[in-house]
Amino acid sequence: MATPPAKLPPSSLYRALVWGLFLFCVSFALIGGVIAEQLLAALHCQFHADPRAGTCSFFQNSVASRLTPFLAAQTPLDYPFLLLRSFWGLILAWLLAIGWSRHAYQNPRKAIAAPRAPAATAVSLQRRLHQFLQASFWILLLGLIAFCIALGTPFLGTYVSREILQALGCSPGTLDPLVSACMSRPGFWTPRLQPFLLPFLGQLGSPLWLFWQFGDVLILWVAVIAVVLALKIYVAHRIAAKAS
Repeated sequence: MATPPAKLPPSSLYRALVWGLFLFCVSFALIGGVIAEQLLAALHCQFHADPRAGTCSFFQNSVASRLTPFLAAQTPLDYPFLLLRSFWGLILAWLLAIGWSRHAYQNPRKAIAAPRAPAATAVSLQRRLHQFLQASFWILLLGLIAFCIALGTPFLGTYVSREILQALGCSPGTLDPLVSACMSRPGFWTPRLQPFLLPFLGQLGSPLWLFWQFGDVLILWVAVIAVVLALKIYVAHRIAAKAS
């Protein structure tokens, strides 16, 4: 009986990226205001919406624009949402780097002593396709769950809606949000998020507004998940048939 190959520990680069992202997110989620204040002081510049009118360089201004919202947070509970709003691009790139380092470590390039047989090459390509479809399936499924929780949970849906609109440059009022001029702006998000901001009805009716305002998005999202799942099962059957 052949002995299965020993499972190697994760590479140093992979562990450094994972722990770096973990410490970055935990630090800003717990004491984001303190970190932002210290970093802004280290930049020696004052943030301005227009970089030409401020004292910062373009790079300093782009960093300061991500840190300034942490100083205006009312409670530490706002820090996790500000983290996602200000650094979602960086976190996404960080996750992609983690995935790339893991893939490169598990599939090192080896010198090819002899050309592969066509059947072996086909099976290898199908395995890679299966891995891609499996990762896509879980990303889509977890994204759908997170989307439904974020906008379908009472009170949380209203908070997330305000955060999305503020990230888009719209600051709706508290008592009557719909009187703000930006709330009549056309687009994808603003018309769909208006009911979530209604006093009392918007806060308690978030599950209803989720399906009412984003029903087409949810249907399309579920359809894409179903297609990816069907392709994943089909490719798995093809791999099993060729391996037998």
